[in-house]
Amino acid sequence: MKRIDILFFMMSMVFLYAWAQDVPLWVHKPSALYPESSYVSAVGSGQDRPRAEAGALGTLAAYFKQSVTSTVTITDTERQVNGRSTSDSRMSLSVEAAAAVDTLMGAEIKNTWHDGQNNTWYAVAVMEKARCRELYSGELDTTVDEITTLLDVSGGISFHTIRNCQKAQRLLGKAELYALILTLLDGPNRQAEISRINTVAADVLAKAQAIPVDVRVGGDVNGRLKAAFAEAFTAAGFKTGNRSSRFALEVAVTLAPVTLGKYFNTRYTVDAVLKDTQTGAELFTYNIANREAHPGSQTEADNRAIIGAERKITNDFSKILQEYLNSD
Repeated sequence: MKRIDILFFMMSMVFLYAWAQDVPLWVHKPSALYPESSYVSAVGSGQDRPRAEAGALGTLAAYFKQSVTSTVTITDTERQVNGRSTSDSRMSLSVEAAAAVDTLMGAEIKNTWHDGQNNTWYAVAVMEKARCRELYSGELDTTVDEITTLLDVSGGISFHTIRNCQKAQRLLGKAELYALILTLLDGPNRQAEISRINTVAADVLAKAQAIPVDVRVGGDVNGRLKAAFAEAFTAAGFKTGNRSSRFALEVAVTLAPVTLGKYFNTRYTVDAVLKDTQTGAELFTYNIANREAHPGSQTEADNRAIIGAERKITNDFSKILQEYLNSD
């Protein structure tokens, strides 16, 4: 019996030795093939080749602290970044970068290998530092130039300035990401430059939001609708203006009795337009209409109409204002 055990052990050792000879060195130590001085590398594994490649690219993205969205589930995966590895029995990786960056520029799958014994695929994703530094420096320069143009207020501050600031702040997210990746690629540290631009953007936005907006409502009852509109502008950071303000929200409110069934009915319409009183330009419009009813009197139906319009404005107008301010 012992002879059989020894024979089995020897055969197993021979098999394992033969298997080990076939395993590429980069599977367990990617830096042996792609030295850290010149490359960033990451290994991924999975039940098929696409999952292995997704794992490698996802691990590379995770190394650069990128947010990721499209999730790929990989079972029994071993992750390695430049030789530093962790093992998870089950983990989720994403291979699609967030909206700011579609993918890691310059990242490519260099090698794949199939372990037939365990039916597992391995892949190594690589970024050549010198080449990628050039790519990210160029993208960062382009993004910074675009932000600088958006923050130029030499022509004066207006609602358009706010929209530019919102876009600039979104681009700053990309710039910060590019700067971070550039640093991790052993490139120049440009974080101070990004911080300075961020401070300028915040200052310009603060000045733009200090623009007073006059809310003018015709046909209001007890000022309820004017208060609802004014609250939306206040929540967005604006100040309440007066008749001399450059920007004004002009609102027309109409209440009309409607004959319908046994109840008293009132149909309301609210038509609003935000205007630049200097140029006469209409920046955006807001329109709502509905009907309210009361069993007792037309006056109560009118009151319900005002309350309904107020509720609608409170729920919707702030969102529409923000959508306008965030639009390109």
